[in-house]
Amino acid sequence: PPIVVQYLYLHAPGDDFTYPSARAGADAGRLAARYLECVAVQAASLRFSGIDCELVLVLNLDDPGAVSDERGVALLEVIDELGVRRVVAPYDHAPGSDVTMFYSSRYVFDAILATAPADEPDRPLWLVDVDCVWRNPGRAFATLDADEDALACVTIGYPPDWDVSGHTRASIGALPGSTDAAPPWIGGELLAGRAGALRELVAACERLDAELAAAGIRLPTEEQLLTAAGALGRARFIDRSDLAGRIWTGPRHQAANPEDPASLALWHLPSEKGLSFRRAATALIRHRTGTLRRDLGETDRALKRFNIAGATTTRLRNDAWLSMQKLRTLLPHRHREPSRDE
Repeated sequence: PPIVVQYLYLHAPGDDFTYPSARAGADAGRLAARYLECVAVQAASLRFSGIDCELVLVLNLDDPGAVSDERGVALLEVIDELGVRRVVAPYDHAPGSDVTMFYSSRYVFDAILATAPADEPDRPLWLVDVDCVWRNPGRAFATLDADEDALACVTIGYPPDWDVSGHTRASIGALPGSTDAAPPWIGGELLAGRAGALRELVAACERLDAELAAAGIRLPTEEQLLTAAGALGRARFIDRSDLAGRIWTGPRHQAANPEDPASLALWHLPSEKGLSFRRAATALIRHRTGTLRRDLGETDRALKRFNIAGATTTRLRNDAWLSMQKLRTLLPHRHREPSRDE
């Protein structure tokens, strides 16, 4: 069976970091809880589907509860109950210590080395951002390209001059050796392929990173480095935007979302951290999963639960709910979890 890998770098209190969509501010404990909520919900979306797969969570700490809050500890128990195997791996591919925006993004390379079995080079692996929900994993697993050298990914249709953490498609296309003036932007939410090909990807990115550093060029995020690897012919990617997509929810985003989210097998929902992921995680903590199971099992219900459809009609409800959560953080002595699981 395929291995589905989630990976999470846990910051220590006092670390300087910026994750704009996490709804956690600068609090390391709250940040850990936000991402553990996503881990639990994604694991549940796989387990409830009944599809045979191995679930793995790569962490940088032996005791993740030490840097999380009380909710995070409860979520770790849920994750264990869902049969997720934990693997500890150091962050050997971290960017410079001066990087604060998306500091943990390169941890995907360490997750690959920690989980891609060297003695099973043909074993299929799916490395997925934690804030994703599986809708049809069976379809996704069945359509993994048989080409051992190519890696499935999602490309993002940024304009050539759109700045993404300091680089653009055009600036990467201007690197010596690039065959495309504006190469496809490789998103970091999904990397899928054979274990051997993924390990080769890490080695190729390590060599490329060293070469660019020697030339005074820094690519601090994994998306930038993967995009450069594709543009320079160091890796071969296949766009599987027919299977997975990055979907920004709510009325305030300006993103170009997939045209038909209902047709996708995997949803990446970065703006749902602290919102629908938190509601679903609360149901898992309380073992009140009947509604969640039905919602995950039916496309129309899932679209509404995760605010992909009907966002306009639920805007006031969502804003009120978020305001209530902020109020609860200001009154910790009266804090309790929301009573609803939906």
